[in-house]
Amino acid sequence: MSGSDSEFTTENCWSNIGLFSRARSCELLAEYGHCRNCPTYSAFGRRMLDRPLTDEYRAELTAVYSQTKSTELKHTKSAFIFRAGEEWLGISSNLIKEVVDMGPIHSIPHKISRVFRGLVNIRGRLELCVSIGGVLRIEPGKKHYNFTSPERLIVAEKSGQSIVFPVSQVHGPHHYDQTDVKPLPVTVSGSKAVYTKCILRMPNIDVGILDDTLLFRILARNLS
Repeated sequence: MSGSDSEFTTENCWSNIGLFSRARSCELLAEYGHCRNCPTYSAFGRRMLDRPLTDEYRAELTAVYSQTKSTELKHTKSAFIFRAGEEWLGISSNLIKEVVDMGPIHSIPHKISRVFRGLVNIRGRLELCVSIGGVLRIEPGKKHYNFTSPERLIVAEKSGQSIVFPVSQVHGPHHYDQTDVKPLPVTVSGSKAVYTKCILRMPNIDVGILDDTLLFRILARNLS
C-alpha cells in the first residue's frame, strides 16, 4: 500500500495486502492503523465519486426523477372508535382528552333528559355527563360481545367545551384515509343520518363517523 496518488493502482491493495486481506502485510498499516486512514484508500474513494456517469446510470436517474411525485398521503385521519349500545361510532381522535373507568353519574333534580345524564367526578373535578346514544336514539345493546374492557367514560373537548359520555366498549384510535370510508346507506335515517358523516369500513365492523361540529352543538344546546 502506498501513500501517494501517483502509485495508485486498481489492484485494490487494501484487499490484497491491507486490513481487508488475510495477509495484512502492508508496511503502512503500522503508521495508519487502518486502510481507511491511508491516502491511497481516500484517493480511490474520491475517484469513485468523481467518475463520469455511464449512459445506463444516467438513463436510470432520468427515469426516476421524471416520475410525478405522489402527494397523496395515506392514513391521514384518525378516529377514536367506541361502541354505544350496539352501534360502533367514531369521533376525531384529537378531541379525546382521556378515557377513565366508569364511575357513578350523579343526577341533578329536574335537569335529567334523554341527552343530559348528570355530573361525574373526573380526577376530583365535576364534569357534565351526556349520552351519545341519547342523541342518536340508540337502543341499549342486546348482543353479547366478547371484550376485556368494561364500560368507560370518555372525556372529550372541542373549542374549550368539555363533555363526558359513557360508552359500552372502547376500541381506541384508528388511522384511515378517504378510501376506507363509504357514504351513508339510504337505510340510515333520523338522528343517525343527521349526525353521521360517513361509514368507516374496518375488519368485521362498520363504524359511523360522527360530525363533531353538529354533535357538540346539540350537546351544548341540551346542557344550556
